[in-house]
Amino acid sequence: MFNYIKVVVFLVCALIFWFLFGWLADYSFPFGQALELMLACFNGTISARVNSLQQQLQRTDIVFQPDNEKQVQKLNNLESQAWLYKGILERLGTDPSANHEKIARTLEALEYKRSEILQELEPRRPRSYRVLAGLQDSIRAFLASQAEKDYEQLQKIVTNLVLFTKSRQPSQIVLSEVIDKLATEIAQNTNQISPYRLRLAYRLDELMKILSTKLILSSKDSKTDSSYQSIVGELRSRLNLLSREFNDLLRAKQEDKNELDKRLKEISSISKNISDLHKKISNRDANIVDLQRNIQDLTKTIQDKQIQITSLEHSIFDLKRDIQGTTELSREKQNYINNLQAQLSQLSQQKSDLQKRIQDLSTYAQRKLSELEESQNDKSQLSSQKNELEQQYRTLYQYYQQQQIEIANLKAQISQVNPSQSSYVSPQQTTKPIAIKRKISVEEYQRISNQSDYVRVKAHLRKGSPVRAHYRRKPNK
Repeated sequence: MFNYIKVVVFLVCALIFWFLFGWLADYSFPFGQALELMLACFNGTISARVNSLQQQLQRTDIVFQPDNEKQVQKLNNLESQAWLYKGILERLGTDPSANHEKIARTLEALEYKRSEILQELEPRRPRSYRVLAGLQDSIRAFLASQAEKDYEQLQKIVTNLVLFTKSRQPSQIVLSEVIDKLATEIAQNTNQISPYRLRLAYRLDELMKILSTKLILSSKDSKTDSSYQSIVGELRSRLNLLSREFNDLLRAKQEDKNELDKRLKEISSISKNISDLHKKISNRDANIVDLQRNIQDLTKTIQDKQIQITSLEHSIFDLKRDIQGTTELSREKQNYINNLQAQLSQLSQQKSDLQKRIQDLSTYAQRKLSELEESQNDKSQLSSQKNELEQQYRTLYQYYQQQQIEIANLKAQISQVNPSQSSYVSPQQTTKPIAIKRKISVEEYQRISNQSDYVRVKAHLRKGSPVRAHYRRKPNK
């Protein structure tokens, strides 16, 4: 029951695919047979119906007619039928109760028949169908697993080898030619098959070489029937080994087919997306029509603008004619402008002269400033010298006072030694101090001894303020 569901899903997906992309091909898909087979699934007669149809297909002879266009359509239809029957049988073969040997032989016969059809059809297919075939191959390559890809490549090698052998004439070297063809096919597909499964192809090549060697030795050495039987037994054992490996590949392929069925659902969703894209394309077409209308409106607007441009050109021509009449006025204005430019050049020359004089004055002022700074430096040096001299004067004066005190002490001691002179007062004891200030009052002037160093200044007003009488030191003192 589950196998029938797989067949129905396969037929539905095939119908949807050809309904969406069938317009790329030049012939119609056999929808009638697909619907008939779908109905047979529900009736439980799908196996018998497929067997009948595939036998009818295998009995069909392929006649090469290069100038007959109708044969291309017929071959396309036959190739589609072979593909459809092959897909149904692959899904029916997953049933453990089915006759796997019979199904495998039927699939092999259908594959050879389809290859025969493709050899006649491929060079004569239109370009539109090649696009569709490329799309199918791309989807199949995207969804297929590595094991399925390896199986298809190995199947392709064996199929090409069988077709090559059938096309050769009987001869003694046909086995060597088949071995060379097998080696060529293996070399061409080495990078497309995983190393684990590529061993099967090399084992097949080794088997063919051993078979060739055994046959040659048999012809040369005239071996007995017993040795021939041993060779046959060895070959059968190797064939059994190859058969088991092929069965393993078939099981792996079936597992991949199950996964492929899941991905077919994804294809259906992609088909829905494609239909949505068709709707969007139709909407874009409507937008394009609107844009064309807008372009027509813009064309009319451009024509109106061109009329306005023509009228403006006439106006410009009239303006140029008026401008030519005002040429003399322009000349007078030009002469006036030339005079103004001459005056401007004179003023520029005067300006440059003034700038030069200003620069000279600036240089002179800088020089005077430098001299003033030097004078101030000399003044500061003289002030420092003056302060040093005043300090020295104070020091000498203090030393002088100490000497006077010592003299007075000595005189006191002398008076004590000579009592007769005790009443004598030395005039040195009444010695007045020496003033060193720049300005002193009248009272201070009366108490100093160097009164000749000062000049009297009378009382006066200075800036509205009264100044009392005082004495000022002479400049040279």
